Amino acid sequence: MMNWKMIFGIMLVIMGVGLFAYYDRYIRPEREAREMLAEAKIIFERGDETADRESINQAIGTLSKLIARYPDAKVVPEAYFYIGRSYERLNLYRLAHLKYSLIIRNKVGKVSPELRENTLVRLAHINVLKRYSEEGIHQLYTLLNNSSNGELRGRIYSELGHAYLNMGKYEQAKRMFDISLAEHGGNEEAILGKARAYKRMGHDVAAYNMYEYFLRYFGGISPYAADVRRAYKEQAYWSGLREYRHGRYDGAIGFFERILRNFPDDRKSEYALYWTGESYFAKKDYNRAIMHFDRVLNNGFYEKDQDARIKKGYAYFMSKRFDLAAREFQTYLRDYPRGKYSEIAQEWKNMSTKELLYKIESQKLPESVERDAHIQSKKSVPRPHEDELFEEEKVIEPKVEKDKMPDSKKIQERFDDDEEVGGSILRNGRKIELDIVTEL
Repeated sequence: MMNWKMIFGIMLVIMGVGLFAYYDRYIRPEREAREMLAEAKIIFERGDETADRESINQAIGTLSKLIARYPDAKVVPEAYFYIGRSYERLNLYRLAHLKYSLIIRNKVGKVSPELRENTLVRLAHINVLKRYSEEGIHQLYTLLNNSSNGELRGRIYSELGHAYLNMGKYEQAKRMFDISLAEHGGNEEAILGKARAYKRMGHDVAAYNMYEYFLRYFGGISPYAADVRRAYKEQAYWSGLREYRHGRYDGAIGFFERILRNFPDDRKSEYALYWTGESYFAKKDYNRAIMHFDRVLNNGFYEKDQDARIKKGYAYFMSKRFDLAAREFQTYLRDYPRGKYSEIAQEWKNMSTKELLYKIESQKLPESVERDAHIQSKKSVPRPHEDELFEEEKVIEPKVEKDKMPDSKKIQERFDDDEEVGGSILRNGRKIELDIVTEL
């Protein structure tokens, strides 16, 4: 039997290891974070409104290290608050506003009622002071002349970029963001600001490349990442629809593929797949259109299944695979007996069957008889001209109401999931432009 002293000793060792692990996991990080916060406060108080801006910048650096090193510490919200206060002293009101907003929106951990109240007061103060004017820009340039710190100069150039953005001077704004990134390449606000400038200038591809760069290198650590993902997804989707409506199908496919690449599990991917199929259909690349409609039907979402099924049938019909077209329309009738395209599916199933029977019969008849039969079939079977079929709106004979035809524009206006991103805006024809930095 093991000696009781040995058992007691083992228990003490186990308890000691446990206590050390607990200390190292919970107590030590909190203690070190509080020490760094106290140090930053001392540095912050050393700088005042008129002098020692380098001390204020040093305080920002210490607080930023605290947040990066101990993101789960209880003092993190207070660290964000003092970063905001520091930006205020540097007259960088937009950056201060962003930090305060993260506290109010509970993006940085649990916030005490007292800290929330103080943050609201600071936000109200900034809303009074924050303005972008020639005088404010002159003050920022003066601040630049008095500083040689690369990180601080990068922040100031970023602030200048946003000032020019708000004044509508997009080329100047982009130039300021470029300089900011040259001074300090890790400036998140400058990266997002440059993307915003590209978007305002109409360079959507360049803007989305910047967003993807941000998400690749900062997506796992930045408090802005969730807002950037949401806004990027919506912007890319509307860019794709705009390209599709203007007949620029390759551009539309490119934007929709960004959604599929970056957000494959989001429900918006269902719509991106469908409109990619529509774009290939419009290009008369029916095989690729069918492939994308199949992906719509086989993913985990169901909003566009009816549209994809009926359009897949059209694609088979247009590529003269009438047997497969008839099968698709029959599948639609089986799965959606009271669906929004049920009458159309029945009509097209009948046309596909007649075309298939004619094709079979024509292979059996001599050439002269085949020609006569073909002429007679034209008189008896309402076959749409290919151009009319491509227009889709004119395909169905008068016994089917034209507004029930699921052509691209009708589907776009009636069945696109507009409620998420402002469907009433789309129906009224208004242009939607999301603004990432505004959302932040």
